[in-house]
Amino acid sequence: MYFAEFAFTGTTELASQLLIQAPSKVAASDFAQKYASNWGVELFSLTPATEKQVRLYSLLSKPVEV
Repeated sequence: MYFAEFAFTGTTELASQLLIQAPSKVAASDFAQKYASNWGVELFSLTPATEKQVRLYSLLSKPVEV
């Protein structure tokens, strides 16, 4: 699983975040770039999700499976 953070275009202000379940970082990055393009934001960071992030995200919402 990968944790993606997105920023408003041209800034470092957090716009959204997404937990992505993907077989590789390349697949997660491809999905995150398409997501960013679709919503008009920029991919700010993409990192392997920590166990704490996965637990928290599962309580608050659903991960996206690629």
